[in-house]
Amino acid sequence: MIIDWMLEPAQFFLDPAKRVYWVYLLSALAIASFVVTHQEGRFQPLVQLRGLMNPRYWLSRSSLYDMFLMIFNSVMRLGLLIPVFGSHLAVTVLVGGFLQETIGDAPTIEVGWFWIALFFSLVFLLIEDLSRFGLHYCMHRFDSLWYFHRTHHSATVLTPMTVFRVHPVEHLLYFTRSFIVFGCVTGVFIWLFSQRLTGLQILGVDAFGFLFNFAAANLRHSHIWISFGRLERIFISPAQHQLHHSVDHKNVNLGSVLSLWDGLLGTRVYATKKMSLRFGVNDEDSHLADDSGALDGVRKDFSIAASRGTQV
Repeated sequence: MIIDWMLEPAQFFLDPAKRVYWVYLLSALAIASFVVTHQEGRFQPLVQLRGLMNPRYWLSRSSLYDMFLMIFNSVMRLGLLIPVFGSHLAVTVLVGGFLQETIGDAPTIEVGWFWIALFFSLVFLLIEDLSRFGLHYCMHRFDSLWYFHRTHHSATVLTPMTVFRVHPVEHLLYFTRSFIVFGCVTGVFIWLFSQRLTGLQILGVDAFGFLFNFAAANLRHSHIWISFGRLERIFISPAQHQLHHSVDHKNVNLGSVLSLWDGLLGTRVYATKKMSLRFGVNDEDSHLADDSGALDGVRKDFSIAASRGTQV
């Protein structure tokens, strides 16, 4: 059992539902290579590969702490959270059963499977993203929650593994949020369309989530500057999220996929111009030594410190 828990993080790279799924990582690598080539005006695959594999980037103190929390939180989820709360499907069954018992059969809706799947993906995207934004906003708004969230912002070197750099208490909060949102949305859809679809057909669809992860989501936690230009009015770009992690840009770009919520609250900042950013938290708040110097060699090899950004 303990061995299974320890090996669980390795499954993240084989799970399409995880951001670090190997296909998403390859797409991020291809996009990063294209962007750097465009910025530098030349294609140097060997130099880029050397920069990508630089151990000072992946084995910095900041990066190793990311991996430690990935393993720790995974073990906590399997050994504590799931046994206590149950799986996400448990809430789906409860919500669907509650609607069936209190309302009865759902009204007949004549619509094809494709449109049901598309509608499910859209509704799930909006509610999932809004709930993540709301919790993230509270993490920055209230000192009691910032105490835990600052662990994520203490990263001085951003890698795709930084997405796992969360305090166990924050991990619990996001697990609970995801638990409720997933169960409620899928439960409603199973109740509405149970006559047309099986549970697996509904629960296996998250088209927008797949596209988000495939379209350079892993570069949000990186030092590759990519702006979406005018599309940043709708979607959070990798560069916008890097501004979110910047020491000099506090409490901005709190959204995950959509920037609409930031626009409504006035926390949206556009990444139209390449900036030199410092990552981490203020010295008095940080519990980790600043190892941003580990990026020096990476910048030289992979041309991360390009003189201008790219809009895609």
